[in-house]
Amino acid sequence: MFITKRHIPRRTVLKGMGATLALPLLESMIPARTLLARTAAAPAPRLGFVYVPHGAVMAQWTPATEGAGFEFTRILEPLEPFRERLNVVSGLGHKAADTSAVHSLSPTTWLSGVRPKPTQGMDAYAGVTADQIAARHIGQQTLLPSME
Repeated sequence: MFITKRHIPRRTVLKGMGATLALPLLESMIPARTLLARTAAAPAPRLGFVYVPHGAVMAQWTPATEGAGFEFTRILEPLEPFRERLNVVSGLGHKAADTSAVHSLSPTTWLSGVRPKPTQGMDAYAGVTADQIAARHIGQQTLLPSME
């Protein structure tokens, strides 16, 4: 502690208060065992899509039962704490991707649902994808709307 007989100028105090108010909420400022949802900084909604390009053992990936009470498979067990906020969608397919010998069609069609169109360059145009549509609706609540 630095003790002097000089008083701190009022402007210095106001500057310090302004800097304090401008700080983001830090996790260390929240009392222990307080749910983040009960604070002013409730968690923003998140959405993730999992793509397994080289395949997966579907019997260990896909739940055997449907609905909210499904039993987690061995691969999905780490997601158990998020059960109330988790939807598992499986069994989707796309004929344009499944019947073609072009390897790049599967990752291109899986979120867009359309067969990609070639462009002038090396890329392909597949239109708006499901993650981009979701980013338009829930992405305004986060710093970055999506991780594209």
